[in-house]
Amino acid sequence: MKKLFAIIKREYLTRVRSKGFIIGTIISPLIMMGFAIVPYLLARSSGPDKYRIVVLDQNGDDVLIARFQELLLERKAPRAARYELTREVVGGAEALDARRQALTRELQAKEAGASSGQPLDGYMILPADALAQKELVFYARNAANFTNRTRLAEALDKAVLERRAAIAGMNPDLVRQVTRGVDLRIVNERGESERGRLMLSFSLLMVLYITILIYGISVLRGVTEEKQSRIIEVLLASVRPFELMLGKVVGIGLVGLTQYLVWATSAILMGLLSAGPLIAFGGMSVPKIPPSLLVFFVIYYLLGYLLYATLYAMVGAIVSNEDDAQQMQTPVTMTFVVAIILATFVMQNPSGRAATILSLFPFFTPALMFLRIAFNAAPAWQIALSIALMIGTILGCVWVAAKIYRVGVLMHGKRPSLPELMRWLKYS
Repeated sequence: MKKLFAIIKREYLTRVRSKGFIIGTIISPLIMMGFAIVPYLLARSSGPDKYRIVVLDQNGDDVLIARFQELLLERKAPRAARYELTREVVGGAEALDARRQALTRELQAKEAGASSGQPLDGYMILPADALAQKELVFYARNAANFTNRTRLAEALDKAVLERRAAIAGMNPDLVRQVTRGVDLRIVNERGESERGRLMLSFSLLMVLYITILIYGISVLRGVTEEKQSRIIEVLLASVRPFELMLGKVVGIGLVGLTQYLVWATSAILMGLLSAGPLIAFGGMSVPKIPPSLLVFFVIYYLLGYLLYATLYAMVGAIVSNEDDAQQMQTPVTMTFVVAIILATFVMQNPSGRAATILSLFPFFTPALMFLRIAFNAAPAWQIALSIALMIGTILGCVWVAAKIYRVGVLMHGKRPSLPELMRWLKYS
């Protein structure tokens, strides 16, 4: 037992003290925090606080212009840009063409005009038959500004619609009431919104997927490197092959738990720091992580890691070089990749029969059952059954891997065939 603990300690400390682990553990939370805060900062600096717009009016409808300006002045978000609308009544075609050329030159200028002090952000032409037109054109300094384009389009559409209704003898206030849109907010049976839960569940699933593969492949590389350098022959002189394999798997698994602990602490701090900007940015709220979900996250990480790390250790014992390792690890890796692909279908109906059956398949369980738990779609007996099936599968894989590992770590040269692997399992 002392030798096993010594191997676990060596594998753990060697990786925790490495520069790659320290940098990766620190940078990852910063990147996650950046995903929450950077869009808010970019949104604040992506455009001017005030847009100056000129309307070349040939229509002469004061009510239409007044309503258009009123709608533009409405600020649905706290930090939404303000609009300064200037109306210029133009008569003939020559006057319109001259003014249009002047405004186009001003749009192309990098600095604001001396008279205005504010750069021109765009202009539009309101023809005499504007209310009969299907399309009006806005000439913008930055035509790719989606927010600006959307606000202008919505304001113009409402103003024209209301003005048409008024001319047709309808009450504009009644038209606004009738044509007012309605938002649909989708909640579950408990009245909770699923949007935050969906984002949270898929984010945790990707973290689970990445870390299981990263640390599982670390076991494979560790075994392969020790075989190539012949260090493993020295180690086996003092410890049993099973102790060496188990120590390597457990030690690297503890490294993953340590990284999770750092990330969980960072996630709490990130939630406290980014809650304000997210709410100010778009009314979004940081989804809360239930403690029970974190417990299942750790449980399925450990079970998934033990299962796949054992398989990777077995692959490492079979191969003799990096090229063979890349080829042999593909079936193991693809098994988990298939589970992630199936997760998109499970999310559509997490309580369905197909989702239930797939989530009970041990190689898919860490991803799919955890996802169903996140959506509160898995009853307690299914969770217990999935854990029991995974433990049984892990014990079976450990037995097979230990048999192959004991013989394979000392084998070099040609990769063994399937009949040879079957003979290894029969060795006592």
